[in-house]
Amino acid sequence: MSIALTVMVFIFTAFLVVAVGSIIVNRRRQLQSRLAGIQKMTDDADPEDMLRLPFMQRVILPAMNNIGHVLGNITPREIRTRVDKKIRYAGSPKNINFFTLFVLQVIAGGLLFFLAWFLTGTFQVEGGQKFLIVTLMTLGGFFLPYGVISSKAESRQQTIRKTLPDFLDLLLVSVEAGLGFDMALKRVASQMPGPLSTEVKRALDAIRMGGSREEALRGIAWRSGVNELSSFISSVIQAEQLGSNITSTLQVQAEAMRQKRRQRAEEMATKAQVKLIFPLVFFIFPSLFVVIIGPAVIQIFRTLIGGL
Repeated sequence: MSIALTVMVFIFTAFLVVAVGSIIVNRRRQLQSRLAGIQKMTDDADPEDMLRLPFMQRVILPAMNNIGHVLGNITPREIRTRVDKKIRYAGSPKNINFFTLFVLQVIAGGLLFFLAWFLTGTFQVEGGQKFLIVTLMTLGGFFLPYGVISSKAESRQQTIRKTLPDFLDLLLVSVEAGLGFDMALKRVASQMPGPLSTEVKRALDAIRMGGSREEALRGIAWRSGVNELSSFISSVIQAEQLGSNITSTLQVQAEAMRQKRRQRAEEMATKAQVKLIFPLVFFIFPSLFVVIIGPAVIQIFRTLIGGL
């Protein structure tokens, strides 16, 4: 076990050295790039000043991304695709990507490894139990960042599903009131803050910058991964290509989304009956038995003792 600890300490120390070196090199490159940009500065240059960005986005995340490229290239393509999809569905928090997440997983796994080794040594756990605890805590720390991203992605998708019917109702009302489709999207997005509105605003910005409406709308479905939203966007694109009335399309889609919401509510109500069995059996029924049968058991016990 001492040899394994020495190897893990060496690997973790080497990883930290590479991380610090990458941070230093990355900062030097950014400063050089910034100086070169100042020398070539023109009136139509990008107004965003990299030096005004937070330290996390300016130094830490790029450094972790560089390290992740080195370590993450050994990961199979299918796993990288799946993780990238989860990050995209979660809204890419803090501009994180697969390689940055991989570095976070390695760091979390290493920290929990040393924590588990310290705790097992403190409480004098030896042998197979120590190996099992250290292994489980290390694996738990490694998969913890991915679990957080997955949970955030599912929560974000669920929020979009709940918001979509009301969003379509307001969109339909705005279009019927005389607004154009893009202006109606902008108006409804400003009135209903949330992940769906954020994606709509991002699509409208892409259209404003010269992108096509079809690509911008399909980008919403691609980033969200919600089937209901993908169906709505496909219907809108098809109506636009065929020259159909957008109002009738919105009416059909709004009714369909309300119907799907009712179906999900009925499905959840049906599942609730099954889920109630476990707390009834393990928590409520034992308490009822103690309250109802307990006094009778005590009386019977006293009668038997008295008879003896």
